[in-house]
Amino acid sequence: MVKVVNLEIAGMVSKPTRRGDQTKSLSVRFVLILLLLVLAFGCSSISELTKDGIGQPISNVIDRYGSPTRVTPDGMGGSVYIWEYWVNTGYGGGHLWSTTFWADSNGIIYAWR
Repeated sequence: MVKVVNLEIAGMVSKPTRRGDQTKSLSVRFVLILLLLVLAFGCSSISELTKDGIGQPISNVIDRYGSPTRVTPDGMGGSVYIWEYWVNTGYGGGHLWSTTFWADSNGIIYAWR
């Protein structure tokens, strides 16, 4: 008995594409590359600040990145400062990025994530 397999469904043969499909594919690639660049440079600037951030005033972070999304008590007399960013990946998708700093009661950073 011979089994017939549709190679197009199996992903082994692709349909000829129209110009519109190619343009859409290039647009998706462009958006993904742009997103990766933004994330790489955005995260590196936070990383630069956090490398030497321990022992520094939280006001340095606030001056550079603006007001945090929220501030909550840390349970030891200090505060937890949270910055949240929604990263839109297009087509209705995305994800939440956050950076958190813990500062003591004098406003000095003792931890970050």
